[in-house]
Amino acid sequence: MNTPNDTKLRDHFEYIKKIIAAQEMLERVPAAHLEFSPQHLEDLVKFAYFAGFIQLGEARQLLLLPKSELKPRLRQWYEEIRKNGCWLC
Repeated sequence: MNTPNDTKLRDHFEYIKKIIAAQEMLERVPAAHLEFSPQHLEDLVKFAYFAGFIQLGEARQLLLLPKSELKPRLRQWYEEIRKNGCWLC
């Protein structure tokens, strides 16, 4: 059964895909990430943030994160990009 947050996250997933598509960058997203999962949503939000398509506050809202979780998540993203690269590279 879907919770209200599940529905919001799915809506946010479609929204962030539209933002990336409007920038003509959806082809850089691996095909598997174009299907909804909470992790794929986070990966798309991370991509959109680092590409400059959205602001950090919008990233937090799209992921339904409390402010206290934002800085640790951002540090994690930077570490992941340093280690694995990003879809922009």
